[in-house]
Amino acid sequence: MSRLLGDPPASGALGATEVSPEEIVSRVERSGLRGRGGAGYSTGAKLRAVLGSAAGGREPFVVANGYDADRQSPIAATLLERQPRRVLDGIAIAARAVGATRAYLYLHPESTATRTGALAALSTAASDLGDLGVEIAIGPGGFAGGEESIALAVLESRKAMARQRPPYPAREGLRGRPTLVQSVETLAWLPSIVREGPDGFRASGTAATPGTKLVSVTGAVARPGVYEVGFGTTLGTILDGAGVAAGLKAIHVGGPTGGLLAASRRDVTLDYAELAAVGAHLGSAQIRAIPAETCVVAEAGRLFAYLAEESCAICVPCRVGTKRVEGILAGITSGLGRTADLPWLTEIGDQMARFSLCGFGITAPQILRTTMAEFGAEYRAHIDDGRCPTGTCAPTRVRRYERMVQP
Repeated sequence: MSRLLGDPPASGALGATEVSPEEIVSRVERSGLRGRGGAGYSTGAKLRAVLGSAAGGREPFVVANGYDADRQSPIAATLLERQPRRVLDGIAIAARAVGATRAYLYLHPESTATRTGALAALSTAASDLGDLGVEIAIGPGGFAGGEESIALAVLESRKAMARQRPPYPAREGLRGRPTLVQSVETLAWLPSIVREGPDGFRASGTAATPGTKLVSVTGAVARPGVYEVGFGTTLGTILDGAGVAAGLKAIHVGGPTGGLLAASRRDVTLDYAELAAVGAHLGSAQIRAIPAETCVVAEAGRLFAYLAEESCAICVPCRVGTKRVEGILAGITSGLGRTADLPWLTEIGDQMARFSLCGFGITAPQILRTTMAEFGAEYRAHIDDGRCPTGTCAPTRVRRYERMVQP
């Protein structure tokens, strides 16, 4: 990859003090910048909401999320290690926009090199930060630790569990004050948008989603790594650029809670709406090439086993749902499946998506929806014929995971 979000900014005052808070928010709104952390919410709208909530005299906070929950998608680490100054610049501009004097850079505990680089950058930039205090905070580890309400709980020295929303952080976040929680990648775009104007940013990507995106390409490719691509680029083009292997079976988009698409979906573009239309999401921006010899049912089971282990366990739909799905899928790949398992999986997934407290449980059922829709024949082979179509599954259970019948 030859560049990250364009050329690094020139050194100088980090806070863009010559631009008023209102003008900063206005430029970001006009740019069309959307959050790069997965959900794709309008960054300008989020800045506007925090600014409005802070108007009542409640001083806001800024939380820069560089946690990299999906360890196979080190996007924040890549930025912080290669362009830490740009990230600090973005944090300072966001703080000025909403009137914050305190900001936190939230990192994964395993990101030791990233932390060291960030500390060095903070020391170098201290004179330019002015009254803004930036503190590095370390999360709890695990996949769920990157969720925004869990990050706020950790910063408040509470147990790392999700909280119900609304209220959203823009209104009542850290310590009950308005809080801007934004990914490191999103904040890294602010310097160029604010200093150079929104037009250049809007010229790349698509009209619906301008700009570029960092993605982590993994799996059956010759050159795995972090790539910068424009929104609107097809998944096939991204994989080809990384040297995808022959015999591709599926494309896993969005990390552990993302969707598994058939290889024939190569023409699907990197776009929030288009990914949602096929049952996937941007998520952690990991694009994984799955080889032909993989059993997709077993792969779904492996992912749910991981999610069951990583759930913060505060809400029943996620805590129980991930465990039940893991058990049902293990039964299917062990030759114990029944036709009734398929609607049961659909029901559990629907309940998780509807009632889970945070995006972890809400998006996890995409694994089920996409694999059942795109690879239904593999489920049927396991259930109807009692065989793995790839010949790779070995029984792991001797008893079924049965439905509990209420009296």
